Amino acid sequence: MNSAVQEKVLAIFRELVGDRVHQIEVAVPTAQQTIAQALADEHPARVARDIAFHLTDWQSDAAFIVAVILFPERFTPDDIRNGVERFIVHAPNHAAAAAKLGGFPVSDVFEIGAIDGVDDA
Repeated sequence: MNSAVQEKVLAIFRELVGDRVHQIEVAVPTAQQTIAQALADEHPARVARDIAFHLTDWQSDAAFIVAVILFPERFTPDDIRNGVERFIVHAPNHAAAAAKLGGFPVSDVFEIGAIDGVDDA
Protein backbone atom coordinates (compact mmCIF):
# COMPACT_ATOMS: atom_id res chain seq x y z
CA MET A 1 0.00 0.00 0.00
CA ASN A 2 1.42 3.36 -0.87
CA SER A 3 2.62 5.69 1.87
CA ALA A 4 -0.23 8.21 1.49
CA VAL A 5 -2.84 5.50 2.02
CA GLN A 6 -0.88 4.00 4.90
CA GLU A 7 -0.67 7.42 6.57
CA LYS A 8 -4.46 7.82 6.32
CA VAL A 9 -4.90 4.41 7.95
CA LEU A 10 -2.42 5.26 10.70
CA ALA A 11 -4.11 8.62 11.35
CA ILE A 12 -7.46 6.87 11.82
CA PHE A 13 -6.01 4.30 14.17
CA ARG A 14 -4.01 6.94 16.04
CA GLU A 15 -7.36 8.58 16.82
CA LEU A 16 -8.85 5.26 17.91
CA VAL A 17 -6.01 3.57 19.80
CA GLY A 18 -3.44 6.26 20.52
CA ASP A 19 0.10 5.04 21.09
CA ARG A 20 -0.75 1.46 20.15
CA VAL A 21 -0.89 2.56 16.51
CA HIS A 22 2.72 1.37 16.08
CA GLN A 23 1.43 -2.20 16.36
CA ILE A 24 -0.14 -1.77 12.93
CA GLU A 25 3.14 -0.73 11.34
CA VAL A 26 5.45 -3.51 12.44
CA ALA A 27 5.24 -7.19 13.23
CA VAL A 28 4.14 -7.55 16.80
CA PRO A 29 6.16 -10.24 18.58
CA THR A 30 4.00 -9.93 21.70
CA ALA A 31 0.82 -10.67 19.73
CA GLN A 32 2.52 -13.57 17.97
CA GLN A 33 3.71 -15.00 21.28
CA THR A 34 0.27 -14.57 22.86
CA ILE A 35 -1.44 -16.36 19.98
CA ALA A 36 1.18 -19.13 19.89
CA GLN A 37 0.84 -19.70 23.64
CA ALA A 38 -2.95 -19.89 23.34
CA LEU A 39 -2.59 -22.53 20.60
CA ALA A 40 0.18 -24.51 22.32
CA ASP A 41 -2.18 -27.02 23.94
CA GLU A 42 -3.59 -28.05 20.57
CA HIS A 43 -0.53 -27.74 18.29
CA PRO A 44 3.20 -28.40 18.43
CA ALA A 45 5.13 -25.26 19.36
CA ARG A 46 6.50 -24.70 15.84
CA VAL A 47 3.03 -25.03 14.26
CA ALA A 48 1.53 -22.69 16.87
CA ARG A 49 4.26 -20.11 16.12
CA ASP A 50 3.71 -20.46 12.36
CA ILE A 51 -0.05 -20.00 12.72
CA ALA A 52 0.57 -16.92 14.87
CA PHE A 53 2.94 -15.51 12.27
CA HIS A 54 0.47 -16.04 9.44
CA LEU A 55 -2.32 -14.39 11.43
CA THR A 56 -0.27 -11.31 12.31
CA ASP A 57 1.92 -10.60 9.29
CA TRP A 58 -0.82 -8.73 7.44
CA GLN A 59 -2.00 -6.47 10.26
CA SER A 60 -1.55 -3.31 8.17
CA ASP A 61 -3.69 -4.81 5.41
CA ALA A 62 -6.41 -5.68 7.91
CA ALA A 63 -6.15 -2.18 9.41
CA PHE A 64 -6.76 -0.71 5.96
CA ILE A 65 -9.97 -2.72 5.51
CA VAL A 66 -11.20 -1.74 8.97
CA ALA A 67 -10.34 1.92 8.37
CA VAL A 68 -12.32 1.93 5.10
CA ILE A 69 -15.26 0.25 6.82
CA LEU A 70 -15.24 2.84 9.62
CA PHE A 71 -14.37 5.97 7.62
CA PRO A 72 -14.93 5.42 3.87
CA GLU A 73 -15.19 9.15 3.29
CA ARG A 74 -11.51 9.59 4.15
CA PHE A 75 -10.34 7.54 1.17
CA THR A 76 -10.30 8.32 -2.53
CA PRO A 77 -11.15 5.65 -5.11
CA ASP A 78 -7.42 5.44 -5.92
CA ASP A 79 -6.61 4.92 -2.22
CA ILE A 80 -9.16 2.13 -2.03
CA ARG A 81 -7.94 0.42 -5.20
CA ASN A 82 -4.37 0.57 -3.90
CA GLY A 83 -5.25 -0.81 -0.45
CA VAL A 84 -7.54 -3.51 -1.84
CA GLU A 85 -4.83 -4.69 -4.23
CA ARG A 86 -2.30 -4.88 -1.39
CA PHE A 87 -4.78 -6.82 0.74
CA ILE A 88 -5.68 -9.26 -2.03
CA VAL A 89 -2.03 -9.94 -2.88
CA HIS A 90 -0.88 -10.39 0.72
CA ALA A 91 -3.58 -11.51 3.16
CA PRO A 92 -5.33 -14.52 1.55
CA ASN A 93 -2.23 -16.69 1.37
CA HIS A 94 -1.47 -16.01 5.03
CA ALA A 95 -5.04 -16.84 6.04
CA ALA A 96 -4.96 -20.02 3.97
CA ALA A 97 -1.62 -21.05 5.48
CA ALA A 98 -2.92 -20.48 9.02
CA ALA A 99 -6.05 -22.52 8.26
CA LYS A 100 -4.05 -25.39 6.78
CA LEU A 101 -1.56 -25.40 9.66
CA GLY A 102 -4.47 -25.34 12.09
CA GLY A 103 -5.97 -28.43 10.51
CA PHE A 104 -8.80 -26.71 8.71
CA PRO A 105 -9.44 -27.31 5.03
CA VAL A 106 -8.88 -24.58 2.51
CA SER A 107 -11.49 -24.98 -0.19
CA ASP A 108 -13.21 -23.01 -2.89
CA VAL A 109 -16.53 -22.57 -1.06
CA PHE A 110 -17.73 -19.98 -3.57
CA GLU A 111 -16.91 -22.25 -6.51
CA ILE A 112 -15.02 -19.61 -8.50
CA GLY A 113 -11.73 -21.44 -8.97
CA ALA A 114 -10.14 -19.49 -6.11
CA ILE A 115 -7.53 -22.09 -5.24
CA ASP A 116 -6.82 -23.79 -8.54
CA GLY A 117 -4.01 -21.39 -9.49
CA VAL A 118 -5.67 -20.43 -12.75
CA ASP A 119 -6.47 -16.79 -13.49
CA ASP A 120 -9.94 -16.79 -15.07
CA ALA A 121 -10.77 -13.16 -14.28
